[in-house]
Amino acid sequence: MPIMSTADIQISDEEALQNFLLDIDCLDELLPWTRRFNLFDILKISRTEIRHSNMLGWLLNPNENHGLGDALLKSILQDVVRADSSRYDVFETLLMDLYSFSVYREWKNIDLLLISNTERCAIAIENKIGSHEHDNQLARYRKTLENDYPQYRKIYLYLTPDGEEPSDAENWSTLTYENVMESLSELRNSIEMTPDVALVIDNYLDVLRRDIVEDQKLVEVCNKIYAKHKKALDLIFEHKTDSRTQLVEAVRAALTRLSEEGVIEFFREESTNTFLQFYTAKMNDYLIPLQTPNSSWGNEHIYAYWIGIHEDQLCGVFELGGWNIPDEEMKKMQRIIDLTKPSDKRRESFRYKRIFRTGWHQIEEADSYDDAVYNCVKRIVATLLKKEENLLKQLENKS
Repeated sequence: MPIMSTADIQISDEEALQNFLLDIDCLDELLPWTRRFNLFDILKISRTEIRHSNMLGWLLNPNENHGLGDALLKSILQDVVRADSSRYDVFETLLMDLYSFSVYREWKNIDLLLISNTERCAIAIENKIGSHEHDNQLARYRKTLENDYPQYRKIYLYLTPDGEEPSDAENWSTLTYENVMESLSELRNSIEMTPDVALVIDNYLDVLRRDIVEDQKLVEVCNKIYAKHKKALDLIFEHKTDSRTQLVEAVRAALTRLSEEGVIEFFREESTNTFLQFYTAKMNDYLIPLQTPNSSWGNEHIYAYWIGIHEDQLCGVFELGGWNIPDEEMKKMQRIIDLTKPSDKRRESFRYKRIFRTGWHQIEEADSYDDAVYNCVKRIVATLLKKEENLLKQLENKS
């Protein structure tokens, strides 16, 4: 149990909130971080990994129209060589003609790839902000480049906010957003830029300081405000909408939209925050709904498709419900079990029986969060419908 301060014990929740409102001017200290116009905030992309990669692709391209030339790319390569001089030849790396490089986004899933046919060099950058490496990405990307550019020198950079160790550390060097921010900030102060470019770079630097690289001054101000109004702020955090609730609502909205499009049958009033189930016309024709709502789920349906949620990943499940099933429908269920789970020993006495599921699908970035969730749910539903089509076809051939 957390230890409560004397002040927490002596005042009520209402008094804590009143005191916070009466001292609301304490938030003025945050204005340098919150009041300034920021394009990335307006577009809601301040922590969107894909957008950061797009921005970096522009900034690192010496031939783009930002006016930096090759200065940022050269500065970052200097940081990398300085930190890992045993891996790189200083002269060979830092005397390259950087204007000869072309920049590619998502080339064979590599976030950023810089290629120079003149220098016969490839620079790969894997960018991670809110996620971590998975499925041996770094080793796979390295092998891809070795196959496609066998005679080229390779520089592999793993870019993260805090210098996370790459899994393929023998080949990949760490690069932090602090390196990028410091290099870009120095260039911003030393190179004359057009007003529009200066605005974009200033906005980007603000986002890096506030959202990606920990700003110590901001931490100090936030800690001071929190210490003064801990009880009120804890109440606000406790009752705000959390990220899971937001995700569940977005999934519910996606299923509603797919239902309106005639892809599935979704009854919003039946769904809960933990169980978002839906049905299909074809499966309803095969597994006939009950006359009374006394199935395993307390409704008429004797099967369910549902969406599973784990952090920012979703999966789809097809399940049978074994309670109160008429003999004819149970025979149909047995045929499904015969095809999908022939070694299953609990064939008749079950409440729920999972028949198949999709893999976990990552919610990919999109222009809006709701669109990202909808796209993910749509992919999952399409996979489930394909499995359903194959299953019903097999059942028809068996009959």
